[in-house]
Amino acid sequence: MSEVSENIYPLLVEHSIHDRMEDCEVSYSVVGGLGLHAVTNAAEIDWDNHVVYLPGGVCLPCLRENGTVRDLDTLVQSTDKVVVKGCQREMTDAIGDKLVISTFGLNPYKKNRRGIFDFVGDRYIDDEGRLYWRLGGIETEIPSSSLDQWLVKKDGETVCAILNPIAQLGAYGCRSITGWRPKDTEKVEELVNVIMPNHKISDIPQDCRDQYYTFREQSKKLPKLEKS
Repeated sequence: MSEVSENIYPLLVEHSIHDRMEDCEVSYSVVGGLGLHAVTNAAEIDWDNHVVYLPGGVCLPCLRENGTVRDLDTLVQSTDKVVVKGCQREMTDAIGDKLVISTFGLNPYKKNRRGIFDFVGDRYIDDEGRLYWRLGGIETEIPSSSLDQWLVKKDGETVCAILNPIAQLGAYGCRSITGWRPKDTEKVEELVNVIMPNHKISDIPQDCRDQYYTFREQSKKLPKLEKS
């Protein structure tokens, strides 16, 4: 009989992941599958206070359906590799091998500006603190508010910090020159329905629309790269 896979949400609470990461004194956000799952399965999304409330019965198993261990990908808001590695150690010490821990930081703006062998989009920050999304040498300045922490809460406890729904959508849409990956399409469509239930820009809170527009601007540049 196969073992029941542990639920990620109470696991992160039990090991005080948010508190431990806050002690690292650098902003972090869990990205990828967990952030998307939290938003698309939320009981409530508080846009004003930047909180995603999860229902009591929500479950994201540590093991995927194929039996592989899920990743816990974390963006650390630093260009310092020592700081990023320190956050990696903190999470690994807390969770062990229950999840595949991966942390990464922001890229210095001057790094790989030509985009050689750059097939996955990522965030770059310059010396003045301006933030950019770049893929294959094609870049667009994006609002720094796209890095703001949103808290995931369940049963009164803070699970972790994630990126806001718009920033998540932008990252999925600008990750590759081909747009959404086929395996992500269904999940991202669910995310779009959460953000724009009426499929109108007016569904997006006013203070988040600049993020939507700038990520869309970047995505529109990508077909030019693909055809070149």
